[in-house]
Amino acid sequence: MNKPILYDISEKEMKYSNDFEYRSSLRKVFGMKNPDNLDKDMDDISYDEQDFDMENTSKCLDYVYETTCNNKWFQELYDSAAEKMISMDRSIGLSVLFSYDYFAGFHKCLCCYYEDSENFSNKSLAFIELKNKL
Repeated sequence: MNKPILYDISEKEMKYSNDFEYRSSLRKVFGMKNPDNLDKDMDDISYDEQDFDMENTSKCLDYVYETTCNNKWFQELYDSAAEKMISMDRSIGLSVLFSYDYFAGFHKCLCCYYEDSENFSNKSLAFIELKNKL
């Protein structure tokens, strides 16, 4: 790929079993910075939900979509995911793929693609696993 990768693929597998771990995984791949203005005295759940860097998230989502939207295999994933929300909008599909249920599988696809885009296809194990889950 010509562009520097803005999406962190240093960890190949994302493992999480609760919302805290899931959001921590998203923070990692999106390169989120901790906001300075959070009330340190709020409860753990509220703090975790507020600890969200919208700017980096938006940049990263745009980057992922821009670098994958012309790939027919990602188009297929986006279309299948968008159908979950009764939509044909591929950007909706992108959001669904970053949801709790699909993020781990989608991350594997992104890792495969960013490491070797020429060989990413519907024959890639990560693609097959995610497509079957969708």
